[in-house]
Amino acid sequence: MAFFTVVWKYTDDAELIDRARGAHAAYLKEQVAAGLVRVAGPFEDGTGGVLVAEVADQAELKSLLDGDPYVAQGVVVDSQIYPFKPVLGALAG
Repeated sequence: MAFFTVVWKYTDDAELIDRARGAHAAYLKEQVAAGLVRVAGPFEDGTGGVLVAEVADQAELKSLLDGDPYVAQGVVVDSQIYPFKPVLGALAG
């Protein structure tokens, strides 16, 4: 398994974000319960968010992200993905 940090920038369309928020939250809760998303949350200013996923590879990560309503409904306008190696804290192995 590998860790990836995903940094998202959201659209400025507040109505679109509001419409997608419930489905997005439900989806992420399912992924947390499945152990694929380890931590997630928005920036305090609402311009984007971060999640840390633990998946087999980038193909599984792509599938995970593509299934998120924020991606599918166009809330996410930019996505940066970084392989991540936790060495300290709760995620460190």
